[in-house]
Amino acid sequence: MSGHVIPHPALARTGVAHAAQAGRARAVTGMWLGMLNRMTRAIEERRLLATLDDRMLSDIGVTRSEAYRESGRAPWDLR
Repeated sequence: MSGHVIPHPALARTGVAHAAQAGRARAVTGMWLGMLNRMTRAIEERRLLATLDDRMLSDIGVTRSEAYRESGRAPWDLR
């Protein structure tokens, strides 16, 4: 018996198979858009962090070197 799935003719005629494929494509697109949104936010937050003075950094418990290191991280480094 092969591992291939033969689509049922009724599914192909009704477009159910196409709808399932379109749903998967939307899910993947949504995942990528979510990742781009998080990366854009990280870029902006890191840019703002780099503009804070020492008093402001002290208020949030971050040293100048920590702020510098954080602001230099790559946008996709979202840990």
